[in-house]
Amino acid sequence: MPVCSTCLDALPRTEQAVLRGNITEELFLRSPHFDHAAAFLFYDKGDIVQRLIHAIKFRNHPEAALWLGQEAAADMLHSYFFDGIDIIAPVPLHPRRLRQRGYNQSEYIARGIHNITAIPLDTTHLLRVRDTAQQALLTGQARQANTIDAFRITHPEDWYRKHILLVDDVVTTGSTLRACLQALSSVRGCRVSILTLAKART
Repeated sequence: MPVCSTCLDALPRTEQAVLRGNITEELFLRSPHFDHAAAFLFYDKGDIVQRLIHAIKFRNHPEAALWLGQEAAADMLHSYFFDGIDIIAPVPLHPRRLRQRGYNQSEYIARGIHNITAIPLDTTHLLRVRDTAQQALLTGQARQANTIDAFRITHPEDWYRKHILLVDDVVTTGSTLRACLQALSSVRGCRVSILTLAKART
């Protein structure tokens, strides 16, 4: 469900790909192996970006995630952002949630990024091993507690000294991605960067 060219031009881009120390990076500065981060768009409750995210996650529109992943990557290609990235890894869903939804929206975003950058995509090494409650239903410390030990890395030796790009749909407090970064602390010598489709403005 791509939007029209006028609406695309009007989407609230963050320009964070060229802004070190941006508000998305600030969420992860104390996390192990963290390198840099950016969100493609800002969103506010009720705006077009939130409607797009809801369509992707809850209304069976994975093609919109693929398209927006491509748009994000094309928009960021002029920056340093993808320099040195070895592997793109989407934040995984738990198998039960994947069966319910039928697809992982973050994987579609990651595939869109892969289509533009040609950076290899890996959907097998980062696993969600605990079926957590939906983060959108939680606030504050409950989000952090919800994701503790939720992820695991298989064969960490395969990612030795690799630069991994974690991809997710939305970042609000950063709890889910920090849990992924914690799991990646088992990988010797790796670096981890983050790209999300959207960043909640508040």
